[in-house]
Amino acid sequence: MDFILIRHAATPGNLERRFIGVTDESIHESGRETALSVSAQLPLVEHIYLSPLLRCHQTAEILWPELKTTVIDDLRETDFGPFEGKTHNELLGDRLYNAWISSHDPSAASIVENVTDCGLRAARALEQVIRDAKRRGVHHIGVVSHGGTIMAMMARYGRPERDYYSWNMPNCAGYMVSVEENPLMLRVKEKLGAWQKISDSNI
Repeated sequence: MDFILIRHAATPGNLERRFIGVTDESIHESGRETALSVSAQLPLVEHIYLSPLLRCHQTAEILWPELKTTVIDDLRETDFGPFEGKTHNELLGDRLYNAWISSHDPSAASIVENVTDCGLRAARALEQVIRDAKRRGVHHIGVVSHGGTIMAMMARYGRPERDYYSWNMPNCAGYMVSVEENPLMLRVKEKLGAWQKISDSNI
């Protein structure tokens, strides 16, 4: 079974490098143009799994038009809590923000989803996708999700092994992976999408 894991096209908040998690933004016109150019490069898939957020639906419609989709709630983006909609520079000096990004202080865990919790959610999402794909008898699958969620999934199961931040990707880019089970692994076959078109952002 092969998965194409793609981060959604850029939103206005992404372009301003804001933490856009649960905010349900539409994609920006420049993101739409990038998705259109990427769509011609992507392999065909048989079914699409995606986050419930609008930006992923819009991206999927451009990348693989008229293909059936299934929404997986756990493919949603990280919940940034009080940091939602703000930039790194705006938050510098905030004690809870510094605790969250360092992951050394549990006091931030109750207000923002941390990397560990995001990893557990991404694992649930992956398992659900695999189960449903087997039920449908499909082997070539598109997954349109978010930077943080895909990074968490790959940090947990990606091969070769790399840390969370090493899996960062720009908007409308991602990985083709082969799914191996017992133990579960996502072995990278190639990078796909707009790696050179949009500057990196981890939100």
